[in-house]
Amino acid sequence: MRREYEFIVILSASLSEEETKKVQDKYEAIFLAGDGEIVVKNDWGVKKLAFPINKQFRGRYFFYDFLGDPDKLDEVQRLMRIDENVLRYLLVRIGENANLDERKAELAKQEAAAAAQRQAELI
Repeated sequence: MRREYEFIVILSASLSEEETKKVQDKYEAIFLAGDGEIVVKNDWGVKKLAFPINKQFRGRYFFYDFLGDPDKLDEVQRLMRIDENVLRYLLVRIGENANLDERKAELAKQEAAAAAQRQAELI
């Protein structure tokens, strides 16, 4: 059974681009194992943290919307708890028995509505 999840992770801002990519690839491989699929992946960039975490004041934020097997997520969470490069993470279940094509169509419709609203505000 595939479920839909939203996942936000904050990585250490002191990582180089190569190290950041390596950490991302490691966790994405677990997401995609079996029949998992990433619907949306956004790099929100480096931002100042509201409070220091592990003596760090900045973190690099990543957002994922993905479909996956709930059994794989226990392993992801276990690995993130012991990974020094991961400052914080949040995993939220969005829905049950998700369909990738329906979800992508819904996201496209939302993006079109947001673009139309931005255009209307400019006029």
